[in-house]
Amino acid sequence: MANNFKSPADATLYDWALLGLVVALGGFSFAMIRTAVETIPPAVVTVGRLWIGAIFLYGVMIQAGRRLPPFLAATKKGWSVHLEWRWMIAISVIGYVAPFFIFPWAQQFIDSGLAGIYMAFMPIWTVGLAYFFAGESLSPRKIIGFLLGFVGVIILMGPEIIGNAANSSVLAQIALLAATICYATYAVMTRRAPPIRPRAFAAGTLLSAAIISTPALLLIDIDTSNWSLLSLLGVIGLGLGPTGLVGILLIIVIQRAGAGFMALANYLVPLWAVAAGAVIFNERLNPSAFAALAVILIGVAISQHSSPGKIKPADQIKS
Repeated sequence: MANNFKSPADATLYDWALLGLVVALGGFSFAMIRTAVETIPPAVVTVGRLWIGAIFLYGVMIQAGRRLPPFLAATKKGWSVHLEWRWMIAISVIGYVAPFFIFPWAQQFIDSGLAGIYMAFMPIWTVGLAYFFAGESLSPRKIIGFLLGFVGVIILMGPEIIGNAANSSVLAQIALLAATICYATYAVMTRRAPPIRPRAFAAGTLLSAAIISTPALLLIDIDTSNWSLLSLLGVIGLGLGPTGLVGILLIIVIQRAGAGFMALANYLVPLWAVAAGAVIFNERLNPSAFAALAVILIGVAISQHSSPGKIKPADQIKS
């Protein structure tokens, strides 16, 4: 489909390294969440990780000599919210606030394995939306590769998980599906956003998400006397790594190599999460994990079949 939006450059070794770091941090996030929610309410964990991530990225931005854009801009009709802030606020709601609250709520009613299956829909939505709205290619090989990745996630989680869907909350499953569409939309919007430098982009987006999500704390009872040090460390870890650092890495990867490339992380993160669970919590590593690894890697290889090329100077975005 023809459009006027410039396609992203082919992924380079540097882009793959960034994606690998995203996968590693994302995989550890499941263990951190499990530790955090043992004594701290999910809503507090969500708001806490957003504020920690926002403060961390704000410090990184200032240290690099970057600044947030002015919130208000003068127009012929008066003052209005600056275009860059309108994008960052919209992305914060769609990519952070909505899914960060949906997933903890939905996982009260369905198995985590089924939630993982639904999360695997995100790359499929992303490549479709990126084709229509971000000028990214959608070849048969890419479709086959992403479908193989989805199959790999099903193998990893166990086919019996699908059977459990009939006995699980339909509303919770619809909510999870909506959350994955939010993540996909976030990726494409990040690709289509004005050329904001990644540090400022990430800091502004997370700061918006933290402010917007904070009123949710008024709806719950907060008793800090039961919070453990380990749970607090889990929230801090979530804020610094999977929320803060990953926030800026995602923007850099999407701006350089595209939303479809970034979406591959959603097939690789479950593998890393299973490995992290085996190491940290001594969880049993099912032999099917190795079969899933093979299928997912084959799917990734097929979807990214073109030889890596150097990114064009015009496509590079300073961080």
